[in-house]
Amino acid sequence: MPRPCRESYGDQKPPYSYISLTAMAIWSSPDKMLPLADIYRFISDRFPYYRRNTQRWQNSLRHNLSFNDCFVKIPRRPDRPGKGAYWTLHPAALDMFENGSLLRRRKRFKLLKSDKDRLENELAALANLNR
Repeated sequence: MPRPCRESYGDQKPPYSYISLTAMAIWSSPDKMLPLADIYRFISDRFPYYRRNTQRWQNSLRHNLSFNDCFVKIPRRPDRPGKGAYWTLHPAALDMFENGSLLRRRKRFKLLKSDKDRLENELAALANLNR
């Protein structure tokens, strides 16, 4: 995956979608999952453009996390401090970024409703086991 340097774009908007920016943030973490606040921090630390108008781009990013099936919300384990859930990439969505391409996508990643429901039930069961 390409690692854009901090000064790459200055105050210019980088050519990455919110999905790509979020994927970069998640891939940068050792556990390959991050809470929302850490995703925001990653983006604003690396791309000065996102240090202004924070409410607007953060709303858009939250919308992308919630409505794109390529992101999976993982409930926070009780032994992890902090608030909110973690976000990760769905394993079947990784081919969206093959060859490190973060600039564009072939088409939207979409799970079947039955697969999405099964995944949510499995994650809820895991979260309940850890309580």
